[in-house]
Amino acid sequence: MSSTNNKICIVGAGPSGLALGALLERQGGYDYVIYESSAEDAPPRGGCLDLHPGSGQRALREAGVFEEFKKYARYGDATIHRLFNHKGENFFDFGEGRDAPEIDRWALRKVLLSGIPKEKVHWKKPVASTTRDEYGQIVLNFADGTTASGFRLVVGADGTWSKVRHLVTDAKPEYSGNLFITTKIHPGGSYYEKMKELCRMGSMIVMGKGVHMFNSRQGDGHYRVDIGIPGPENFADAGLVDVKDWDALKKYLLQDEFFGTYSHEMKEIINQSEGPFRPWIMYYFPTDCLNWKAAADVTLIGDGAHVTTPFVGDGVNCAMRDAVILAEMLKEFGVNEKAVAAYEPLMQEFGKDVITRSLQSQKMFFENEAPKSFIEVMSSGKPLIGTTDHI
Repeated sequence: MSSTNNKICIVGAGPSGLALGALLERQGGYDYVIYESSAEDAPPRGGCLDLHPGSGQRALREAGVFEEFKKYARYGDATIHRLFNHKGENFFDFGEGRDAPEIDRWALRKVLLSGIPKEKVHWKKPVASTTRDEYGQIVLNFADGTTASGFRLVVGADGTWSKVRHLVTDAKPEYSGNLFITTKIHPGGSYYEKMKELCRMGSMIVMGKGVHMFNSRQGDGHYRVDIGIPGPENFADAGLVDVKDWDALKKYLLQDEFFGTYSHEMKEIINQSEGPFRPWIMYYFPTDCLNWKAAADVTLIGDGAHVTTPFVGDGVNCAMRDAVILAEMLKEFGVNEKAVAAYEPLMQEFGKDVITRSLQSQKMFFENEAPKSFIEVMSSGKPLIGTTDHI
């Protein structure tokens, strides 16, 4: 067993974990280490992200890596979302001029790593479990059979199925009832030029008949296609369709109960998608469980604390805001229970808000009459999207 002294351990090198590491590095005076299950060159799963001024961008500025971010950020037309119904009618475009540049996840990782010494991050080091020893100290049990302990503070930045969360709460994420099937359309593909016409440089949302699509241009020019449907939590194993048989999956999605009544050009987005097709099961953390009592030596940030469905686009921003707030409290109070107790109520408040808004938005996205309610809310002056971009 390796022993450390007065060290902060960050479990997970996603946006929140790396943001916290970069912030601690910039503040100085901290001995910290980051453990990540994947390899450094393994591309992170998920589509591109739009970073907001008071949260994601703020973390980058305070970590001293904003100039690096600007090398990869996509401004201008990349921030525009186009809204269509199932007939292929374009209602309106929104987001033009918004200070919410897009960036690919691999690029955000690279930006954040530019502010962290290489030796601080241990790749391919998955945590299998966390326990407490006979002295009450947290022990990380790695999948390779090694352990680490003696930390002053363990920060669970390890996502939806956090191995750290149980140290503060027994609550677990719940299934939202909806999933995405994700796939791609690449440059040179038979439908690529049509996607450029429909989606342009940003994103398109297509809603109606109880299903929807969210399609967005990525940094290398390909389009990520997210096909949203209701379905069981064990969709891949439920016997409904062989998800590895792409033709069968397309046929399944193009049934009348899903996208069969959509316009020809909208159905062709699915039909002409090139694969691979991956189910993305959408979970959220129950908001009434964001109320645990602060512990002296462990806390959570990002999806580890408050995983949310993605229907307001605030998940990564909320996660990076967590890192900003926690770093501020550690600076003010030191690495102790006071810092954790000051941080967690703020984190929980923002987490509850994002989860609540996203579930409300999700309901509108999957309504049979969509995008009727979505348009009403967007026109109300109190939209659900991007309403808490401040601290």
